[in-house]
Amino acid sequence: MIMNTSLSKDLITKLEKDHLEILDFLKRNDYQIQDLPPKSITTQSEGEAYTIAYPIQGILKYHGIINAKHRIPYFPSISLNNDCGFTISYLKLDKNLKEDRVFLDGKPAFNDELERVKATLDFIRSYSKISTKAILISRNFLRTEKGQQIGKGLGTSASGSSALSLAAAAIIYNNDENYLHNKRLLSIFSRYLASSGSRSSTGGFSLLLSHPNIDPFDCFSIRLDRKEHQSFVEEIALLTIPIKSDLKTNQAHEIVPTSPFFSAWLEQRKQLIFEFFEGLENSNLNKIGELAEYDTFCLHSVAMSVKRNNIIAWEPDTLKIMLKIRELRKKNGYNVYFSIDTGPSLVLLTHENEKNKIIDELKPFISGYEIIEGKIGGPSKIITSTSPEAKKIKGDIENFINF
Repeated sequence: MIMNTSLSKDLITKLEKDHLEILDFLKRNDYQIQDLPPKSITTQSEGEAYTIAYPIQGILKYHGIINAKHRIPYFPSISLNNDCGFTISYLKLDKNLKEDRVFLDGKPAFNDELERVKATLDFIRSYSKISTKAILISRNFLRTEKGQQIGKGLGTSASGSSALSLAAAAIIYNNDENYLHNKRLLSIFSRYLASSGSRSSTGGFSLLLSHPNIDPFDCFSIRLDRKEHQSFVEEIALLTIPIKSDLKTNQAHEIVPTSPFFSAWLEQRKQLIFEFFEGLENSNLNKIGELAEYDTFCLHSVAMSVKRNNIIAWEPDTLKIMLKIRELRKKNGYNVYFSIDTGPSLVLLTHENEKNKIIDELKPFISGYEIIEGKIGGPSKIITSTSPEAKKIKGDIENFINF
C-alpha cells in the first residue's frame, strides 16, 4: 500500500537523486554494499532461537511511511544503538501451530502489535518459501536496578523487530553464515515490524537508505562506524532519562506528511547526512550532537504542526531537562547534547570523561528520574538458551509456551 503524498514531483526526483549521491559516496569511501544472497527454498522450517538486540536513538530521524506494506520511509535516516536497554526474544517455528502467537512483555499481543509481528513473519516466510507458524515470546529490559518501566520514545520497537528477524533467519537458514552475515538481508527483514528495526539490526551508527520510489530490496541499512572509528565510538557516553507517557503515536507516520514543514525537512536530509559523515571522520562529538539536537527540533516541529491531529510528545519535565542541558553546555562548558525521538524520554550524548560531572549536575535537578548510563551497542545477535540474557525470559517461556 502506497500512502498518499503531497510531495512535489521535483522533490521526489530530488530525493531519488540524493539517494544515488549517498550511494556513490559510500562506494567511493569503501563501504561494502552487499549483494543479497540467492533465494533458496529452505528445508529448515522448524526450530527455535534466542536473540538479543538494542533499541535505537535517532541522530537524523524520520517520520512518515510512504509504503505501508513494506514499511518504507520517505527519506534516509541515521541512528545509534543504545545499550541502556535491550530486547530478548525467543522464537519457535512449529508445524503443529495453526496460527502465530505473540507474547510481549509478559502479555499476549493483539491488534496492531500482533499484526506487525505477523507482517514480519509473513514476509520472511514468503521470501524463504515456508509456511510454518510461530510463537514469539519477547521482553524489553532497561539496565536499571530500580525496575523502572521503559520510557516512551526509547526505540524498543526497533530492537524487537531486529531480534525477531534474526531469530527467524537463524532457524530458517539453519545458522548458515551466508545469510546470517548478510546485513543487507537481515536489515530488510527487520524493517517489516518497524522501519527503525533495520538500523537496530546493523548496530553502531547506522544509515537506512530510502526514498519514495525505492525498491523494497534496496531499502536497507549500513553500519557507518568502522575500525578506524572504534576509539571515538568507545569514548561516547550515553545517558538515558526514561519518561513515561500515555501518548499513542501509531498514526504519526500517516499524518506528519501533511505538516507544512515536512517537505523542508526532507529537502535538507542529504546535506545533513554528509555533515554527519564529516563529524564521524573527524571524531567530532560536538558536530554529531548538534545534528541530533537540531533534528530533534525538526522532528517535533513536524509532528506539532499537523492540523487537527497534531502530536505534542514532550512532557513538562522534558523541556525542563532540555533547557538544563543547554545551560550546562553554554554556562559550564560541558560537551553534552540531547536527542529525543517520538516521546518525552531523552538520551544525552557526551564524552566518557565528562559523564560523571554531568550526572552530578543533573541528579539534584531531576531527582524524580533515573539516569541510565550506556554505550553505543552492536548489532542484533544470537544467544544460547543457557546464557544469562536468555534466562531473563525463562519465566515468560514457561508461562506462555503452552498458552
